[in-house]
Amino acid sequence: MTPPDQAADPGFRAVIDGWHAHQEQLLACLRPLTAEQLALRPSPDHWAIWQLASNMAGARAHWFHEVLGEGDPSIRDGFRVGSTTVPGLPLEDAGWEDDETHPRSAAELAGAFEATWALVDGCLRRWTADDLVVELVREYGGRRKVVTRAWVIWRLAEHELQHGTEIALILREHGLPTLEI
Repeated sequence: MTPPDQAADPGFRAVIDGWHAHQEQLLACLRPLTAEQLALRPSPDHWAIWQLASNMAGARAHWFHEVLGEGDPSIRDGFRVGSTTVPGLPLEDAGWEDDETHPRSAAELAGAFEATWALVDGCLRRWTADDLVVELVREYGGRRKVVTRAWVIWRLAEHELQHGTEIALILREHGLPTLEI
């Protein structure tokens, strides 16, 4: 028997739709940006727009694939890099944002958001309320942490709101169209 479409619940659907609307606003701002605009940053020691966006999409791939065991490995592997410009960062932990010698284009970023959203949305449509509270063990840095799918969803949403706000502020500071936050 096919599990019920959790996303059919109006309350749950509102959460999913809000997250998707935030992504669409972000992509509307990112798609027209030039390489020079994507390289804008608030200061030399902070990430550029392309790095913030890379980290957002890459985090989805990481959490859904590495922690929750969901999705095609090629989605997660697409964010892996051959080198990192971050001293001491193990290559297996590095993502697009960690290789400043290979800035990502607006098209690459949009593709990454679309691919990872398909993964997220597919899971949210398939999971039931009971699935959201299943506990999973995450081991990282020698520490063990128990998380639920619901916690991962919240973690990703807050992460994207934080970085989306950072991107919005950088765009606004430079007189570029920005998100409505």
